[in-house]
Amino acid sequence: MTWAKDEVEARPFVDRLHDWVTTVDHKRLGVMYVAYALLFLVIGGIEATIMRVQLIAPHQDFVSPQVFNRLFTMHGTTMIFFVAMPLLFGFANYLTPLMIGARDTAFPRLNALSFWLMAFGGVLLYFSVLGANGLYGAGNAPDVGWFAYAPLTSTTFSRGHSTDFWTLGLLVSGFGSVGTAINLITTILCLRCRA
Repeated sequence: MTWAKDEVEARPFVDRLHDWVTTVDHKRLGVMYVAYALLFLVIGGIEATIMRVQLIAPHQDFVSPQVFNRLFTMHGTTMIFFVAMPLLFGFANYLTPLMIGARDTAFPRLNALSFWLMAFGGVLLYFSVLGANGLYGAGNAPDVGWFAYAPLTSTTFSRGHSTDFWTLGLLVSGFGSVGTAINLITTILCLRCRA
């Protein structure tokens, strides 16, 4: 449905928000990926700043060692999985169909689903700050490093459900990444203009 310029300006904010939330347009999804990445860039930057303040001089007590481990995990995970990848996917979603002469991506709905899976993965990861206490009454944000080697992920070293939230957040985000990759590869192989 196309809208005249006057009608677009007169439409309420809720309708315009609904259009963005339910869109399958590759350009809007590309913009949403980039905006999502920039939001998490700010969050990851705040975490990095707190870590740098802790490390600015020896024997600092700005944050405790446990909080530093949590910040390290959240910062590393955020910057790789919720900044770098969405930024790359945002530009790829926006530009790939334009560069190959396609009208849209091969699977527009998969494209939208992939974005929302990645967004939900990030929200799930940061929900661990609130919901990771679980039955133990211990834990907060994940503190396993962004690589999660085996001894650090056991309940001996990581109490509560924070590691579970970390794993589920990355798993859900990973499904979104795979969906976007499949969509982009299929778009390039099947929808490019013939020479």
